[in-house]
Amino acid sequence: MPGTDQLQKVVLSFGGGWATDFGPSFIAAAQGNNLTVPYFMRADNVTYELDGSPHKIGGSQVLNANATAGAIAGLYDFWLQGTAGTETQKRVIFEGTRIAKDDVDGVWDTLTSAQENAKEPSFETFDALCIMATDSTVDVPRSWDGTAASTSALAGSPPNFAFSRAHKNRLWAAGNAALPSRLYYTVSLDPEDWTGSGSGSIDIDPDDGDRITGLISHRNELIVFKGPNRLSIHRITGSAPTGTDAFARVPFVVGVGSFNHNSIFRINDDIVFASPRGLHSLAATAAYGDYVEAFLSRPILQFYQDELNHNVLTRMWGVNYQAKGLAVWNAPRSGGSVYNNYLVYDYRFQPGRWASWGVNSTYVNPNCLAIVQIPSTRRHRLFCGTTAGYVHELDRAVRSTGVVGSGSGTAYTGDVLTPFLNFGTSAIGKNAHRGFWSLLPKGAFNFTFSYTRDNLAAQEVTIPQGGGDTLA
Repeated sequence: MPGTDQLQKVVLSFGGGWATDFGPSFIAAAQGNNLTVPYFMRADNVTYELDGSPHKIGGSQVLNANATAGAIAGLYDFWLQGTAGTETQKRVIFEGTRIAKDDVDGVWDTLTSAQENAKEPSFETFDALCIMATDSTVDVPRSWDGTAASTSALAGSPPNFAFSRAHKNRLWAAGNAALPSRLYYTVSLDPEDWTGSGSGSIDIDPDDGDRITGLISHRNELIVFKGPNRLSIHRITGSAPTGTDAFARVPFVVGVGSFNHNSIFRINDDIVFASPRGLHSLAATAAYGDYVEAFLSRPILQFYQDELNHNVLTRMWGVNYQAKGLAVWNAPRSGGSVYNNYLVYDYRFQPGRWASWGVNSTYVNPNCLAIVQIPSTRRHRLFCGTTAGYVHELDRAVRSTGVVGSGSGTAYTGDVLTPFLNFGTSAIGKNAHRGFWSLLPKGAFNFTFSYTRDNLAAQEVTIPQGGGDTLA
């Protein structure tokens, strides 16, 4: 008889990402036959399809078959443009006391082994040089032209800076422990001339309890970050040391700053950065200042502030994985110093959606992050260096990590958890009759669906994705 099935069918769709600061229950009723779940309580090792569905991230391929002796503290993709329309790629790492390069062959050749151990490095390309420095108080900044067998101390008697940035055809630098609020700049078009006509320095609120922690060139200005206590951001305007368009320091905001240089980067037409208070957008900071609700990390703010080890967050790295529309930072969990967590912000959505990688699994621990171009495909890929001495290309098609050549690696799990769904007010009882799950098989792997009804024990259903004829 028609009309005998009086059951309401409800299709669940996903309208948000990982959000730890919302409650464990969602009480909204279905609208028609649809219920949009606005957030996940857990979203580990996933990205999102444009329809909001979670998608397990890819595994990793190891770049170097043989581990380096020490932990990899920094990784950089260095390109040299030749005069005959050709370019050369080199990949550079800081590892223990060593700076080494790879000729896209997976072998790390030593450029120097006289560095102070385990310091935070920085990289910049300017005037056909790879310019490198660390937060060591004894090591001097170094340069490499891409062809020499070793690096050399950066010429021109530079200050002992910790990081630098190219801006307005000059190299700008800061992080001198002796003068922590001083910003230096070179002669135009010469990163090796720090004393000649046209070079100079600008003091940014000296003795205010903070130091310069990072620089980035943005919209014709140099943005200068200070921290880690009072926190502030400043703009350097102008195009020359003197004249009608002379360099000038303009205060931008107080109460928001950066942890360090390597956690600051660009997405689209905005700058994002990490601070002791959260993860931020420069555009949102310009509009709202230190207003908490405007932080990029607002949905996961409790996790960021309480579940991470802030004592070692000053070595955080951040990158724009533009191929997937992701801003990615590495972070250590509370109780340890190992960087075992990725904080992943999908900026293709408005507002953006968060996910985490590595929290509850054996995914690769990222001691540093970098975006590296694959020459054969011209694709930019997400890479990381580890404390075990390996460089991994991440988000590969394989579903295991640490794969060397055609070998096997370590399995990991993609895991999402919705809040408890009441399907409307809990004052009205409901009975679940049956359920279904729609998925597009991605390989011969099992898919586990776990659900909990009221106070009963959790129940699991395992669905094999591979298999034979679905019509049989």
